[in-house]
Amino acid sequence: MNLHRYPRLVDLLAAEYVLGTLRGGARRRFQLYAEHDTTVRRAVDEWQRRISPMAELAEPRMPPAEVWQAIERRLGLTATREAARPRTMVETPPRPSRSLFENLAFWRGWALGVTGLAAVAVVVAVRSLLPSSATPATAPVVAQQPETAVSHVAVLNNKDSHPVMLVAWDEAHSTMTLHPLGNVELPAGRAMELWGIPASGHPVALGMLPDSASGKVPAGQQKPESYAALAVSIEAPGGSPNPNAPSGPVVFSGKLLPVS
Repeated sequence: MNLHRYPRLVDLLAAEYVLGTLRGGARRRFQLYAEHDTTVRRAVDEWQRRISPMAELAEPRMPPAEVWQAIERRLGLTATREAARPRTMVETPPRPSRSLFENLAFWRGWALGVTGLAAVAVVVAVRSLLPSSATPATAPVVAQQPETAVSHVAVLNNKDSHPVMLVAWDEAHSTMTLHPLGNVELPAGRAMELWGIPASGHPVALGMLPDSASGKVPAGQQKPESYAALAVSIEAPGGSPNPNAPSGPVVFSGKLLPVS
């Protein structure tokens, strides 16, 4: 198959390959293409460049000990351990070998894998906001630098560290695109205001957000390089009377990271 005839397909396959959702024979075949075709390899490198900053967004977590204890009880591992304890004047029964699904280490690894999948879900959301690198079928290359490019991204989390909103900042066109990742509960008669948090100094008001947490917001003359993080506060309609500090509670926040 001549993939050069289908630049959009190559771009999609490269994205799936980097995300890890392209599996089995399809993944192996695409990997062979990438190893011998510079055009395909460039598409893979481009998606790796886009997605690699997302690793900064996910913090590793371990579930509490109670979770593992509950899993042990449900799998009957507690009873097995009790039965395997030595007893006075009684021969210790041999401990049965555990299958994969009875291995607690397996479940711990599975739980960490679920956390990784959550991070991939965020990446997929980012991918939906990134501009398509598709080019006409007659173009000599697969991936070209698009006219509109997301330069910085931020995943804003609530107080429970759950992602609720993604902000994609297009510096070239001074716009920020919002995409909801979770439930955004806005009190009646209130509004959301976005703030840029610099490494030092006071917060800077960046504008009011739509109630749906979805759409585009003008960035004006603000530059994403000036801020280490973004935050959202709940304000009266029109925003905080102080442009240098929220007047209401800050409900969402997250690091602002460059895409490249």
